[in-house]
Amino acid sequence: MSIVIAGISITRFPESKNPTAETGKLEVLYPLENVDAPKFHRKAAGRTTDTPFNKEPISINVSYAHVLIDTGAFVGDKEYDLKFSFNDQTFENEVIEITPVDPALKKHFDDCLNPSTATLKRVKSNG
Repeated sequence: MSIVIAGISITRFPESKNPTAETGKLEVLYPLENVDAPKFHRKAAGRTTDTPFNKEPISINVSYAHVLIDTGAFVGDKEYDLKFSFNDQTFENEVIEITPVDPALKKHFDDCLNPSTATLKRVKSNG
């Protein structure tokens, strides 16, 4: 299943009872929909990252999210394949791996996540 991921967010509340607890979410694009309800009307076009009513945002493993952000591997507004797993600690299904669909982005991803491999490839091509 591939999906366009607009961004990755990691949230923590430093003044809460558990100040080190973090949650990771994927920001994905949803179609904006017209709404004609008794207490709410909306005329809309385009897409949004707001999670639709009665839907849950997509969770991502927090450690993995840190790696994607810190290494610069993640590039927003691109299409990725998602791999899910159940997290026994949070009791949530979460994304444990994203794989870029585009071959050029896949190379960037690999270079960022495996810098020693990228360096070795450059050395071999120069040598």
